[in-house]
Amino acid sequence: MSKKVAIIGGGAAGYFTAINLAESRPELDITIYEGSNKLLAKVLVSGGGRCNVTNRIEDPILLSQKYPRGGLFLESVFNIFGSKETKLWFGERDVPLKTEDDGRVFPASNTSTTIYNCLTRLASQNGVSVRLGKRLTSITQQDEQWALTFKEEQLKCDVLVMATGSNPKVYQMLGNQGIEIVDPLPSLFTFNAKKHHLADLAGLSVPKAFTSIKQIKGSKENGPLLITHWGFSAPSVLKLSAWFARDLAHLDYTFTLLINWGAFDRAELKATFQEYTQTKPKDKVYSWKEHNLPKRLWQVLFAESELREYTNWSEIGKKGIERLLNKLCAYEVDIKGKSTFKEEFVTAGGINLEQVDPNTFAVNTHNNLYAVGEVIDIDAVTGGFNFQAAWTGGYLAAKAIAGKA
Repeated sequence: MSKKVAIIGGGAAGYFTAINLAESRPELDITIYEGSNKLLAKVLVSGGGRCNVTNRIEDPILLSQKYPRGGLFLESVFNIFGSKETKLWFGERDVPLKTEDDGRVFPASNTSTTIYNCLTRLASQNGVSVRLGKRLTSITQQDEQWALTFKEEQLKCDVLVMATGSNPKVYQMLGNQGIEIVDPLPSLFTFNAKKHHLADLAGLSVPKAFTSIKQIKGSKENGPLLITHWGFSAPSVLKLSAWFARDLAHLDYTFTLLINWGAFDRAELKATFQEYTQTKPKDKVYSWKEHNLPKRLWQVLFAESELREYTNWSEIGKKGIERLLNKLCAYEVDIKGKSTFKEEFVTAGGINLEQVDPNTFAVNTHNNLYAVGEVIDIDAVTGGFNFQAAWTGGYLAAKAIAGKA
């Protein structure tokens, strides 16, 4: 009688575990149990519906540095299955990928459906069963097996793989089994600033900004910044939210966001302005073009610096220069709250990594129990890194189960 492997969760990590295990050990009875009626939900919506599969970074050390939580844990295993191996894996299964200028990797088709179809097709071809609407309510270890209770069904399996993503009820079940859970908190979220002064510029973005949090020493990120009706978004904000997720929770998501709109060097910019007072005394400050910012944004920042369109460099004065520098390099916005991406929601927290074997993704306190994906305390910044952790965990768990089962 073939051994039964139950995989809880029909997302990227669950599917990748199932497929790699089935390809290696086709005689095993492998079933994916998904609590909802949707499969691979994040795969379908990520990257604006294009699925950011992974990233061009292949060096394990550099790759691991994109994880606010779990980087050291992943560094060694990226040598076994990292972004290079992910790209080869999909390429060998007739899914050509493309790398964009910012390093993100997408299917060449430019649609997440390609990845969805690949994973569901391979699961079906390799005999993996998929059952929808199977919401787990309890787990119990019985000798060498696991007893699973769903709403209307009970069953036993020889190997249990938790691939549920962040789920409070699942964390409670695991906690009941003596597995330590790091309190889950939101990561990768946008900043809310209702009725902020720049709301009329909603939709406007800058390609390179520095952002930081006034109340958190050492906080600083860079990248594109987007002004929205409700506040601020894009990578420079999302990366801040990821790296300082716990600090921001401690602040109850009420803080001051500092924006350097053009990633300016303040000292150099100040020296330039002071030079203009001598070399371009009759030129109007308003006509300065080297800021390289959208015209409407420059107009607002200029006006908020309490300068007039007719003010020239000889008239700006030291205080005028300081006001302009503050608006360009340290623009302050009061943030009150956050917004998350629904299906793309990412969580910091989960199964404590001290209880997970990085070589196998086995929970080392319990036999025949594995955990992959966001259910463990690993999360990343944007750029395909969260999916990469899912592929890596799924591959190594499958390899370990195949060698043991």
